[in-house]
Amino acid sequence: MLRLCCRIALLLPALLYLACQSNTPEPAGAGAPPLAVDSLTGTPTSLPNPWKNAGCELVTDEEIKALFGIEVKRDVFNARTLADQGFCLRTWMKPDWKERESGNEKPGAQYLEFKNTLVTQVLDYGTETISRAQFDMVRRDQANVYTEAITGLGDGALWSNSQLSLMVKKGHLVIKITLDYADQPHDNLDKARAVARLALAKMR
Repeated sequence: MLRLCCRIALLLPALLYLACQSNTPEPAGAGAPPLAVDSLTGTPTSLPNPWKNAGCELVTDEEIKALFGIEVKRDVFNARTLADQGFCLRTWMKPDWKERESGNEKPGAQYLEFKNTLVTQVLDYGTETISRAQFDMVRRDQANVYTEAITGLGDGALWSNSQLSLMVKKGHLVIKITLDYADQPHDNLDKARAVARLALAKMR
């Protein structure tokens, strides 16, 4: 639990950074995609976000249970969402959670996480131009956190080994997937990719 709390603490600054930056004025640039505009004023308007109150529907419980081989009662599967946040938190126990929990209580033992955690969140930047600018800013300014560029996902994707997080841009939205499943941090990437593909299939 301590390791999970530390990782959540590390995750919060990046989420706050992205959320705060979402109010940044849209930068002008040649070749920008056409934006939805108000017919009277001609000013850009925000594109729709169908996942604002459907955080656990972008990737469904059934899809997650199939992907990870979860049995609800056996693994104490739980899912929680937050209103207006495009957010979903899922937790379930590891197969050997009792042994891990018991081992963690022994003096001098190296802590082993006994619960799996998956957080998915859709960050809405309103327009493609702002979304691209914010994604590029994270890639540039947080290169020491998001150290690996991932190909073949959305309009671009970045992986953070320290935060166990995969960030995928798709149009004016960014999907943030944080997965604590495998004991070795980088081993979480493959499953995080699989979760991202399930989400992206619904965002076409």
